[in-house]
Amino acid sequence: MKMTRVSVLLFLFSVPGLFAEETNVLPVITVTASVPTRNLLETPAAESSSLEIATSTVDADQILQQNATTLTEAIQYAPGVHIETRGRKYKSFTSFRGQIYPYPTYSLDGIWQREFNELAYVLPASQIGQVDLLRSSGALFSGMGDITGVIQVQPRRYEQETTAVEGEVGTHNSMRFGVVQGDTTSNGWYTAGANTVKTDGPDGRNAAEHAHSVYGFGGAQVHERLMLEGRFFASEGARELMTPDPDGPALNSLKNRVEEYDPFSAYHIGGKAIWTQSASSTLEVSAGYTERKYEYQRKVIDPTMPPKTDGTSDEDDYEYSLQAIQALELSDANTLRFGAAYNRWVAPEGKRSYTGYRQDVETYALILADEHQFDNLTLDAGLRLQRDYYNAFSGASFNINGNNRDFKTVKNEWGDPLLTATLGAKYSVSEAVSLYSHIAGGERGAGPGALKADGSDLKTDSRVMIDVGGQIENPNAGTLKVGGFYVLRQDAVVKTSQEATDPSGDTYYLSDNQDIMQYGLEFDASTVAVADMATLFLNLTLMESRLTPPDSNTSHDYTEIPDLIASSGMILNAGRWDAMLAAKYVSGYKNNRFVQSREYVDLGDYLDVNATVGYTFGKNCKTRVYLAVSNLLDDDYSTVAGWSDDGMTVQLGARSEF
Repeated sequence: MKMTRVSVLLFLFSVPGLFAEETNVLPVITVTASVPTRNLLETPAAESSSLEIATSTVDADQILQQNATTLTEAIQYAPGVHIETRGRKYKSFTSFRGQIYPYPTYSLDGIWQREFNELAYVLPASQIGQVDLLRSSGALFSGMGDITGVIQVQPRRYEQETTAVEGEVGTHNSMRFGVVQGDTTSNGWYTAGANTVKTDGPDGRNAAEHAHSVYGFGGAQVHERLMLEGRFFASEGARELMTPDPDGPALNSLKNRVEEYDPFSAYHIGGKAIWTQSASSTLEVSAGYTERKYEYQRKVIDPTMPPKTDGTSDEDDYEYSLQAIQALELSDANTLRFGAAYNRWVAPEGKRSYTGYRQDVETYALILADEHQFDNLTLDAGLRLQRDYYNAFSGASFNINGNNRDFKTVKNEWGDPLLTATLGAKYSVSEAVSLYSHIAGGERGAGPGALKADGSDLKTDSRVMIDVGGQIENPNAGTLKVGGFYVLRQDAVVKTSQEATDPSGDTYYLSDNQDIMQYGLEFDASTVAVADMATLFLNLTLMESRLTPPDSNTSHDYTEIPDLIASSGMILNAGRWDAMLAAKYVSGYKNNRFVQSREYVDLGDYLDVNATVGYTFGKNCKTRVYLAVSNLLDDDYSTVAGWSDDGMTVQLGARSEF
């Protein structure tokens, strides 16, 4: 029935627009950006060109058109993206290709972030210039320290002097206001702004939140051989942790208490220097520091439910990173890149499930990559060797690494050396047609002290990922990507049916090493403006996921991962009018996390439709007013057991640029 609704929407997308004026006011938007001419001396930390088949891009114009508020919302229509929303300390998790436990990591302008999930749904979309989603394990530079795929965020940049003011009000007494100013000159650029958001959330669900942010980005060619770039953002606010549906399947202990982060704050400062040493040699040095302070508070509603006392904790942490990459053009056809990276993450009093246990982890990495051009064929290969040093670390990790409170804290101990290796090829059949293949193999440590239910150590998670496919890019028609992928995770850390209870009374599941195999097809298509008016996009990820329990040779369906994720939409620009209609479908899956009965609950199998209509007036000062509707069909669905979507919401807003 739901797939029939998708078909109906796709039919509706083909109906001609209702607007007739000739002057386009808003830019035509495509989901996949054109790949610029590749020059590794200008971008020494760029990922392999063969990874283009497994990379999708969302740009600032698209973010504006779909009325995204945060980074999480900005990428919701990218290929294979699935967002799990709940009311816990992590409000949401974003994954693609079913990559869960662990989930994909984040990178800020090339600097890997060990802990960033809680900022993804706070970072204002107005700060974002572009998001690149690397769905492969083969990201060597921006994904330093992990093999789970990377969501790479780049700051907003304006090509001409622009000042913009925006405001929005809507359902649940939500409000959003912002101002930004930016420009690009002959030798530099800058962007600066401020943003505030607020909502009361659904009635009776303890879901109010607010955040205020300021940010500034910029760059300058300070010398003919030296380019410097810098970035800064800071946010502060408070967030209540939404309670589960009163009549839903979630744990009673979660239904009968009130939790919040009040206050929270975070800031990040970072920068990059690109030094052109000679016509064949370039050095790129990047650094970043991020600090997060979250004050957790809990109040019990029902005194018969554990725990029987109120609780507070400071969940503060910080991390800093440094990376240096040297690019050497050994010949006109060959470029060698090598470098080192470092990250240190410290949570003095622990945070989330680590609360009460100091965490202090350093990650060291050496990176080597080579790329060679044979006429139309580009070959590349790379290696990354990394190792963690645990100044202090508790293996406790809720629902991931085993028994949550019974592990000793490891001090002054090296982790195992972990190797990631990649090999890729890109063949340009013509200017419009390219073929790709890429293979990546890597390891991920389980962490010292992490144990199975029987007390034995968890093994290292290793995986192999293969990507193959092709791309057709026609400037008069659009872009089409078709690819296939295969993933084999040996000894992946997966939760089991065995359960335990932590001191707060929450029931959770222990873990074990199990093998996971996934394979699937990806389709990503977007058109140029049809009749100079309508742009269409369609993407889907169809996959099969198999799980092999320990001491077994028989695999079964990994029911916690959906088999189909699809997005489709149409963007209209006709004169002063613009409109967007977009739909996202996620097939059914199951989970028993947070479930009182311990039984698996059906999730997914939903169709989420969003629509926006806008009108722009003015010349020197252009003002666009718009109406945006989310969950247009008011579909009652859940991505996490116990937390249903809050139904249709409406926003009315305006944005002025001058």
